[in-house]
Amino acid sequence: MAKSSSLSTLFGNAVCEDFMAFVEDEKSLEVSREVCKTLDFSSDATQDGGITAALTRIEPGHSPKVVLADITKSIDPESDITRLVRKMGPEKTLIILGSSNDVGEFRKMIALGAKDYLVKPMTADILKDAVENVDRQSQALHAAQSGKLTVLVGVRGGVGATTIATNLAWIMANEEKLPTALLDMDLHFGTTTLSLDIETGGGFREALENPHRLDKLFLDSAIVKDGDRLAVLGTEEPIDELVDISEESIDALIGEISQDYNQVIVDLPRHLLPTQGALLASADTVILVSDQSLAGIRDINRITQAMTTLQTKGRILKVVSRVGSERAAQVSKADFERGLNEAVDYVIPEDAKSLTICANAGKAIGEVAAKAPILKVLRDLSADVSGYEKPQKKGLFTLVPGGKKKKEVGHKT
Repeated sequence: MAKSSSLSTLFGNAVCEDFMAFVEDEKSLEVSREVCKTLDFSSDATQDGGITAALTRIEPGHSPKVVLADITKSIDPESDITRLVRKMGPEKTLIILGSSNDVGEFRKMIALGAKDYLVKPMTADILKDAVENVDRQSQALHAAQSGKLTVLVGVRGGVGATTIATNLAWIMANEEKLPTALLDMDLHFGTTTLSLDIETGGGFREALENPHRLDKLFLDSAIVKDGDRLAVLGTEEPIDELVDISEESIDALIGEISQDYNQVIVDLPRHLLPTQGALLASADTVILVSDQSLAGIRDINRITQAMTTLQTKGRILKVVSRVGSERAAQVSKADFERGLNEAVDYVIPEDAKSLTICANAGKAIGEVAAKAPILKVLRDLSADVSGYEKPQKKGLFTLVPGGKKKKEVGHKT
């Protein structure tokens, strides 16, 4: 096994690519160093400080393939494990080192996202076996899920970001047939549930305020289903009550919901941007939605610049919305792109008629205006984000090898 390389992060931290151990006591440090030497890992792969050090060292997109984290001195191990799992990502392996030799403790660690649980005193043979025999079943599960996280941000008010988020989620669930979750993070004035004419869930706020209690049963109480494949998390909290949305809460929530849903769409209000850097950094795609205005140019550039410091692992798509000749204060597309110093990715036309029908009916655009130009753009954007490939339609004639056409008998178009 080749010596693991180091990956430098924006924050000045370096991690070893294959394996790192963060342990608390001298015996565990000695064992880990012995195993690292045997497996030809870097001498820097063993670190003192336990899971607290791991959380400080590891950033989204910069995690070793395998991490051993000691929780014996953690004040809140469940919260720390949840945060670390989210930072590492589903394709990485977390092994927990603890002091409790109890099957209930083992099950708890696995439920939180760890792949294995080792008990002190740890031996070199046990650690070496754990590192070399990463749980294949869990690996297969994560590979099969191939879930994607998409975050939408309206850089200006009233640009239609929530409409886009809602309809992208509906398209993925109903046309692309992908299990999809839609999270409306505007807890006071969100409109996703209103747009789909469904009730707000009773447990969304509780899930955010009590991330340590999150499990499938708790999450199911907060989710409202719209059809078989679309889960919606939204609420209408009293406007005089502040709801704390911490990075740890979002980590735990998305980590749990990703177990059952292939696509996770987050409608993130722009006022939450300063507190949700980790969410933006871990997203597969961040969609910045603006109108085609001078203020929109300014705000897309400001947010993009701020996001460069987060070292976002995914793409940033720039979308202009509500574009039409009747829109006031609208600049030309050429001037808008000149202000961005690059082309926009998608242009979504104004369609007041279709959107008014949708709003009154409480339905997605695809249900009431299947041929509207706005829907075609949204379908293209959805496929881009989810990776969906539309099945090829079979017509009366089908191409066969050699470039000739063969007539299909008995096939109806």
